[in-house]
Amino acid sequence: MMRMSDKRLVRRILFGKIGLLVLFIIFVLFAKGTWSVYQKARFAKENQIQAEQELKSLYDHETTLSAELNKLNTPRGLEEEIRHKFDVGREGEEMIVLVDTPAAEVQEEPKTVSTWEKIVSFFGFK
Repeated sequence: MMRMSDKRLVRRILFGKIGLLVLFIIFVLFAKGTWSVYQKARFAKENQIQAEQELKSLYDHETTLSAELNKLNTPRGLEEEIRHKFDVGREGEEMIVLVDTPAAEVQEEPKTVSTWEKIVSFFGFK
């Protein structure tokens, strides 16, 4: 059993300035660790969202490529792509070239500069 004076000494150390300082230091260390874990969790969540968006984009691209591949597997799609890329046609086909009419030239009349505008421009205000 502890004596009364020993109990007071323990209380004075635990609840005194030194004890509170030690508790505060322990609290700061735990808070720092918690903050570090929070920042890592937030960083991981942001990376997860970015990865999901990239995955969705890749799935969309895969769908587009699959559709184009299916189109190229047909004779008509293959012919269409060859015609588009190489600008060719079959034997006996003729090409029609449509030419736009030239636009009428608009002549601008020279702008007459008044005396007042000459004076203003001379002094650099315009």
